[in-house]
Amino acid sequence: MINCLLIKITHNSRGQLTRSYRTLTAEEISIGRGAECTVHLPDPRLAMHHAVIKRLDDGQLHLVAVNGEIQVDGELQQNIALSDGNQMMIGPYQLTVEPAPPDVNISVSLSLTNRLPDDYQNIKSRTHEPLRGASSFKRRLSLWLSLMIALIFLALPMAQNLIPRLQNAMATLPMGFDRVWSPGNVSNAHLHFGSQCFNCHQVLTHKVSNQACLRCHRDTGPHIADTELQKRIFNTGLIFPEGPSCAQCHREHKAPHPLARQDNSMCVKCHGNIKSVDPKSTLPDIHDFDLDHPPFKLTFLTGPGKGDILRIPQSDKSRLVEYSGLKFPHSQHVGKVQGPGGIWDVRELTCTNCHRSEGKEMIFKPVSFDLDCKSCHTTQLDVGSAKATVHLPHGSEINVLNAIKVNAPKQLNQYLDTAKKEDCGYCHEIDETKKEDALPWHVVPLRINQDWFSKAHFNHNSHRTQKCQSCHDVENSDSSADVAMPDRDSCLKCHSGNNPKPKRIASSCMSCHEFHNSHLANQAMNKPEGNPNHTGH
Repeated sequence: MINCLLIKITHNSRGQLTRSYRTLTAEEISIGRGAECTVHLPDPRLAMHHAVIKRLDDGQLHLVAVNGEIQVDGELQQNIALSDGNQMMIGPYQLTVEPAPPDVNISVSLSLTNRLPDDYQNIKSRTHEPLRGASSFKRRLSLWLSLMIALIFLALPMAQNLIPRLQNAMATLPMGFDRVWSPGNVSNAHLHFGSQCFNCHQVLTHKVSNQACLRCHRDTGPHIADTELQKRIFNTGLIFPEGPSCAQCHREHKAPHPLARQDNSMCVKCHGNIKSVDPKSTLPDIHDFDLDHPPFKLTFLTGPGKGDILRIPQSDKSRLVEYSGLKFPHSQHVGKVQGPGGIWDVRELTCTNCHRSEGKEMIFKPVSFDLDCKSCHTTQLDVGSAKATVHLPHGSEINVLNAIKVNAPKQLNQYLDTAKKEDCGYCHEIDETKKEDALPWHVVPLRINQDWFSKAHFNHNSHRTQKCQSCHDVENSDSSADVAMPDRDSCLKCHSGNNPKPKRIASSCMSCHEFHNSHLANQAMNKPEGNPNHTGH
């Protein structure tokens, strides 16, 4: 927050300089001709949003040009660090940084140095006398137009809402008179009945009630998967003192924008001070992705079940190790590589050779041996000499044992040891077994993660213009234990927080997160009572 003392220097009727003082408090102090600007300067030579005073990443206040020009000693500049004594021209105004009192961050004075010329007499001499009778015609025209506007935009819509017979008759038509009161386009979800306003606006001049929404959305489940958190948010008055309202989070007449709010304000109500909502929470306070979002957490598989996971923050680099059970160096699978066909079999590999996408969000299918590995690694399934080669089946170790027993029973131990070190062990981690087991070794079960960001969603299709390597550093990865997932700093190269920044896209909380996994809560409602898996998280 910036506290600024603004000093306006003007001339009174006797030509003497006067100074007026005003304290401004805002995140950014905008200067321009627009009425919404913090410092409104009604001069046609200024842009609507000319410049802005804001605090940049270095912590210092800067004057940044937006749509206008800033001059310092006759030279145009885009960004000026503000310090005592600085003088610059914003259009016809001179801005000077003056010594600031102790209770403000900065003190600036504004004075109009280049006045507009007085062309009143010149304009008056070129002005013609109005036509005779024009004033009375304008009055009559304005009266008729006022009556027409009152009829179309007031009388007919009110009649439709106040007269039941007219309302029933208009219900059969594709559009009602009250459509003229609509503040914007109806969302796609409500287009099939959106032309009849009384479907939602049941009482004239009243806001849409929750009951009006629930007439159609009868089966809407909890909004938060955690039932206790659902009660604290929606039933205790902590966040909604006057009670929760559908319209607070779902805003109609904003098409083509989504029906659910996408800005951060509702999220920050809780996550800006998370302890006030959930005293036991270990989450940090978050206000904006660009300001204070914590490092991403990656999801690691720790067992065969879907719930056997461990989430590790990317700041804890020593623990970011994947135990997939594979020996896979990415560096040997990118660019020109040697194929199985000899010295002349050179192949050009890219990420899409193995990572095949599907669906409109380009979700990647799991890599499989038959589709992605077999064409290059078929020789790793051959064991023995050229004259006594045994082709091993890919899959169960028991099948490997049986294949060697059938085709080379005398070399069973030798071939099993070769398969352990050079064939199966070429791509897989191998564990020794106990003496009583049928096999002397077995392949470590695969745990290949398909969803690193289980608490977020990501659309690869929106990033298809970028190279894979711009986010995933795999060209120098020599181990399958490496985790080549982008971190927050990587995303901030192209994305900002809730507000857009130069060469960066504005990204709100809803750009990556769903609202508390509400879809899981809906699934839980459909589970039979007593199900041990009936939990929300």
